[in-house]
Amino acid sequence: MIFQGDYQFKGSHAEKVIRLTAAFNKTNDKLFNRYLDVYILAPIVGFLYNKTAVLDTSGKPANILYDAMSKETSTLWFNYRLIMLLDKQYEPDFEKRVDKAFRNYGKDQAIPDEERYESFVRGGVEVLFEKLIESSNTEEDYLKNLYDFMEEFEERYGQSFEDIVDLCRLARN
Repeated sequence: MIFQGDYQFKGSHAEKVIRLTAAFNKTNDKLFNRYLDVYILAPIVGFLYNKTAVLDTSGKPANILYDAMSKETSTLWFNYRLIMLLDKQYEPDFEKRVDKAFRNYGKDQAIPDEERYESFVRGGVEVLFEKLIESSNTEEDYLKNLYDFMEEFEERYGQSFEDIVDLCRLARN
C-alpha cells in the first residue's frame, strides 16, 4: 500500500529528483528543498500533462523516509484521491472512480490504481526536470525556466485552478 513506508525514487527518476533538489548557485538556492516536495508535486504535474513513465530500477535510489512522509500523509492522500477522481481516461465510470479514490485503497484491487498513480509521479518528475533543469546551465537559466514553466502552467490551467481553490474554500466553511 502506498504512503505506508519509506519511498524510493529509482533509476533515471532518482537522478532527476536529485538534480531538482540540488543547489543551483553559491548561495544554496534550490527549486525544491526535499525529495518529498518533488513527490508531492510530481503526480499532479504528471496528471495535468498526461505524462506517465515506466519504472526504471537502475542506478542509485533517492530515498524519502516514512517519518518525513507521515507528516504529509493528508496531502499525499489528497493528491491520490484527486487523481483517481479526475482520471476519466483510465476509468470513465464516475462511481468506479469514487471507489478507487475512497473505498479500494489498501486492497489488492487497488494495486493497478497505485501503479497508475506512481506512473504519474514518474511522469511528473520527467516534466519538472525537462521544464526546469534540462536546459539550465546558469542561475539565470534556472530562474528563466521556472518563470516560463509557471507562466505556461498559468496559461494552461489558471482559470481551472481558481475554480478549484474557490471550491476548496467553500468546502472548508
